[in-house]
Amino acid sequence: MRQYRDFWVVVILAGWLGAGVMIAAPAWAGPPADSVKKTIDEVIRILEDPNLKKPEKKQERRKMLEQIIGQRFNYAEMAKRTLTGEWAKRSPEEQKSFVSDFQTMLINTYIGRIENYSGEKVQYLKELVSDDYAEVRTKIDNGKSVIDIDYRLQKNSEEWRVYDVVVEGTSLVQNYREQFKRILSKESFEALAKQLRKKSEAIKAP
Repeated sequence: MRQYRDFWVVVILAGWLGAGVMIAAPAWAGPPADSVKKTIDEVIRILEDPNLKKPEKKQERRKMLEQIIGQRFNYAEMAKRTLTGEWAKRSPEEQKSFVSDFQTMLINTYIGRIENYSGEKVQYLKELVSDDYAEVRTKIDNGKSVIDIDYRLQKNSEEWRVYDVVVEGTSLVQNYREQFKRILSKESFEALAKQLRKKSEAIKAP
């Protein structure tokens, strides 16, 4: 499988982390923006906890970050959208396994970048809501460049959860979708799932 683009992870996390430290949500912000800020604040709390910065606390800190981020990211919806029509062809067991491996890969990459966090500035630009879908638009300034990052959320059981992130007009889900599509066109779903599973198992290995 192609190496995933670290660029996306870096700029996405710059948005998540910078928001919690440098600027509060604007007066117009509703539940979607508030839910994003809530997660950011909790991530920052964990990262800035002196006790959790100790080397022997690394695994504990990672588990806490994984839990907090997992509560906001809808991995099942993200995985489903990366497979498009292929998703419906898969059995519930295949879908469940794919989501699990996709989540392991994604969260491991995210947390690796989070732990290298250094503060960035963020500006909330707009919150768009249409029924059970929302988009929170932000602009990130890392001191060298300004990056537009939009968070797409879906309301599930009264909870707003992220199902995609758009960086400079390019969707994270679309990026994975194109990579998976290339594998599917040349091989099969089984081959894609096997590659994703191997990556997941390597991450989980001691």
